[in-house]
Amino acid sequence: MKRTLGKKIMKLRKQHKYTQKYLAEQCGENVTSISAYERGQRMPNAQSLERLALALNTTVIDLVDPQYVQHPSLQEFMDQSSKTSQPLDIKPVLEDILIHLTLSPEVYFNGRLLTQEVRNHMATSIDQALQHGLHSIEI
Repeated sequence: MKRTLGKKIMKLRKQHKYTQKYLAEQCGENVTSISAYERGQRMPNAQSLERLALALNTTVIDLVDPQYVQHPSLQEFMDQSSKTSQPLDIKPVLEDILIHLTLSPEVYFNGRLLTQEVRNHMATSIDQALQHGLHSIEI
């Protein structure tokens, strides 16, 4: 459990381009604690988990659920595509985005809070893409 959680914390931190120091400041933790969490040497308490989830724009459940798999980010897909000639499937990324758009209390894009209207429009477009294919939607 500690190792899985630590890997998720590290992956999300890197996806957000946060340093351990920055994440620690956002959570009211120290760098040593963040490092220990990421290495699986320590387990954060409930209050620390809540602050970590908030700072990493996720939920406590997603952090601690061993069945929850964090899909690769778009940047990871792009990095991977430059290293291989195999096709990449972005469906899991779109499904993950759709879940966050519809269930998260607040959603940000490039540091800006999205309005409910924008979130609804994005969710509708993504849902159409998932249901009917990308050729039939307007974004």
